[in-house]
Amino acid sequence: MREKGFFLPLKSSRYLLIYSVMMHFLAAVSVSLMAVEFVFKIFFVLALILSLLVQLYRSGLIGRYSKRPITLMNSDKEFWQISYADESLSATLSLESSWVTRLAVILNFKTDTNQRLSVMVLKDAVDKQQYRQLRVRIRLAFFQR
Repeated sequence: MREKGFFLPLKSSRYLLIYSVMMHFLAAVSVSLMAVEFVFKIFFVLALILSLLVQLYRSGLIGRYSKRPITLMNSDKEFWQISYADESLSATLSLESSWVTRLAVILNFKTDTNQRLSVMVLKDAVDKQQYRQLRVRIRLAFFQR
């Protein structure tokens, strides 16, 4: 039986994938047009490819990144938790600030030990109704403070 509260399963975002690949491609084109020696161009392009692979790995599109957030939970009105791909749970998190738009929500959390953690939720990575509920829940959380 599930607890009462808000559970938001997170999937990989196609918007983020397309944006990331396009930005890395544009950066590679820019590097190729730079007026530097060919060896430096190769080095920069390899760094861009490595950067793209790391980002794809961390988003879970290639490989299995164990610390990828898969569920955002708010069973208590004030505290949140994040479930990770390795089935571990974060400590209780308090929502410090957020940035909400029609396409994305960025949640900035703070732990009991004053560590900061940010989670970006894109509209295409969650169900449409749950995305709307998340936006409403965040607005209400800040109005009740």
